[in-house]
Amino acid sequence: MSRTKDLLSAVAAAAFALLLVGCGGSSTNAPRYNTATGQHPTDWLQNHWAEFAKSPSQCTTCHGSTTDPLTAGGISKVSCFTCHPKGPGHPTGWEAGLQHGRLGAQAAPGEKTGFAYCFKCHGNNISAGLTATSCLACHTTSPHPSKPWSGPDPAKSVHYATDAANVPECYKCHANGANSTIKPATPAPAGTAPGCFNNTMCHSKSI
Repeated sequence: MSRTKDLLSAVAAAAFALLLVGCGGSSTNAPRYNTATGQHPTDWLQNHWAEFAKSPSQCTTCHGSTTDPLTAGGISKVSCFTCHPKGPGHPTGWEAGLQHGRLGAQAAPGEKTGFAYCFKCHGNNISAGLTATSCLACHTTSPHPSKPWSGPDPAKSVHYATDAANVPECYKCHANGANSTIKPATPAPAGTAPGCFNNTMCHSKSI
């Protein structure tokens, strides 16, 4: 009986070792994978997009396909599609202007929308970042769309169509009126949360 238990223990240990090698070996170069615990670090959910953007293929050994939900899950039995129903990366049809413009970058921040989503992979200056793709290759005025971006008539001024929840991203370039011909009348007190009309960026009050 004891020999049987020893044999089963040895088989289980070998299987676990193979699992670790499969997920964390040099052949897959799985990012920040702890072979002792068989897990990613505790902050992985917050930061895994950065590693995915560098090389999506490094995730497939453990998690299966990142493009086909029917073959996703891999040996870890954890599918990317569990959290990303349409798969990681840009959704289908992203090339269409409205998808990654008015309905994408300018939309309320979400899993795949808002300026913060763009900046994650393309960098705060959207000139490459973690990817080799620069938004400026097609959009020479990025992150702003084509003119009229601003102007006295809100109905014709494109940035009024940008969801206000994107303000923290706008603030990165426009704190205290930087990179703008419009300046706040009086700078906001230190520590003031970025807003459209509270002196933190370009405007002092609602137009």
